[in-house]
Amino acid sequence: MRRTTLTILATAAVLLLATAADAQPRYGSNYGSNNALRFRLGLFTPDADSTYWNDNFDVFTGDGEDFEDGTFGIDFRYGLGRRSSLMFSGDVWEGQHDQAYRDYVDERGRDIFHSTTLDIASLGAAYVINFTGPGATVQPYAGIGGAVYFWDLEESGDFIDFFPQEPEIFTTTFKDNGEAYGWYWLVGIEFPLGPRWGAFAEARWQRADDDLSGDFEGLGKVDLSGRTISGGLSWRF
Repeated sequence: MRRTTLTILATAAVLLLATAADAQPRYGSNYGSNNALRFRLGLFTPDADSTYWNDNFDVFTGDGEDFEDGTFGIDFRYGLGRRSSLMFSGDVWEGQHDQAYRDYVDERGRDIFHSTTLDIASLGAAYVINFTGPGATVQPYAGIGGAVYFWDLEESGDFIDFFPQEPEIFTTTFKDNGEAYGWYWLVGIEFPLGPRWGAFAEARWQRADDDLSGDFEGLGKVDLSGRTISGGLSWRF
């Protein structure tokens, strides 16, 4: 429900600003270029909705929001015209959370913990439409694209071996990695700060998953989907 509400609010904000934005240049022709280099900082929240995650949260404490963490991205936007461009993006994110068995403790009654870490790095390209010209005071935009997502999953700490007659606690690390192809869409608002510089706020939603193998063989798919809220600076040239 919260994800749907966020999507509706973000889309409505872009459409309203597109209607109300002043189409007259604020800083003259120097800010008219649609080519830009952009730097983003934000917060990524994974959906964590797949066989692996569902089984994980059935046995261990936590949920997808516990893996929410900061993300960093760089974009190169190549203008195709006054209101359209191609945007090439690179992003990195790492989410980590300590988890304990929900129904088991050790012989002293203490929780049995391990740390789960998921790293995602992506390279993508999107087609972006500006709802106003490049010289407008407020510049809402939206886009859709595809990306390749490189991921690493690790669980490290204490686990229970249930196969012996008397279950035993052991310490180990389980790992797997891979790459998956997916898609994403974005909405944002940019505000010119000078002849070449601007600030922007942006929301992205990505969709991707991959089959687990290695130490997680047989545990289904790992969901790499999620949403990012970010802000940053752009330099036009």
